[in-house]
Amino acid sequence: RGIGRATAELLLARGATVGIHGRNIDTVNETCAALADCRARTIPLAADFADPESARALVVEFVEVAGHIDGLVNNAGSGDAAAFRAITLDKWRATFSSNLEAAMCASQQAYLSMREQKQGAIVNIASLAAHGPGKWMGADYAASKAGLVSLTKSLAFEAAKFGIRVNAISPGLIDTAMTSALTDDMKHSLNIPMKRLGVPSEIAAVVLFLLSDASDYMTGQTLHVNGGLPT
Repeated sequence: RGIGRATAELLLARGATVGIHGRNIDTVNETCAALADCRARTIPLAADFADPESARALVVEFVEVAGHIDGLVNNAGSGDAAAFRAITLDKWRATFSSNLEAAMCASQQAYLSMREQKQGAIVNIASLAAHGPGKWMGADYAASKAGLVSLTKSLAFEAAKFGIRVNAISPGLIDTAMTSALTDDMKHSLNIPMKRLGVPSEIAAVVLFLLSDASDYMTGQTLHVNGGLPT
């Protein structure tokens, strides 16, 4: 959905073979059928990242089918805004499992494959919330995304000598299911300089840039795509 689907559409249009992940295999198969075209193919992958190790298994499965992996986009994430006083340890751990630990496991497995071929790119989808207070998404979400930015920098430092680049994108408020609850008044109160929410295709375009040769000399960076909101 949202940013993930827009990214898959753009990569398929550019001729890539794309692994598409979701929790439910029937839903994933429906999405793959809708996105497939004559220039590329999709590989359906299903797992619940409540178990972060399942993300590692998905990369293994993709490589077995595709033969190799050139790029990984860690876009899966979840959040349920709650006041800090209402965050339980179980909720904190569940958020970190899907938003950070699954990305770590997937990245580690992809990194091992990419090292053998001496090239590859990893893109982590962080958040505006990673760079300040959680505000709309809560402290657990903000902390998990801040951890993802830190992971990006650490892996980029280690992987550079193997020809592997690791970067992140911090979207602002994007018109997806996660922002659907915002009323018009709430959107206006955000004071976005560009006067609108972003759309998924605008994030997908930056993902494509970071996966492509156009960003060959970039690693360890976080690109802010937020309509001008201060970070």
